[in-house]
Amino acid sequence: MPMLHGCAFPGCNTLTLSAYCVEHELLIRAVKESERQHEQDTFAELTAERSVVLPVEDDAQAAPQA
Repeated sequence: MPMLHGCAFPGCNTLTLSAYCVEHELLIRAVKESERQHEQDTFAELTAERSVVLPVEDDAQAAPQA
């Protein structure tokens, strides 16, 4: 039979069957989701910066002659 134990979140005295109580489980999930969203936004910004076409001198654009 499962035993209740204290929430693993520092300072929380709520008894639970899992590692964290419901309140702290939701808090941890929200933090992880915001970190994930921040990483996706950063990646999108980096991708957008790389897709910018920069002007190049005409001599540099010409194909090398063999």
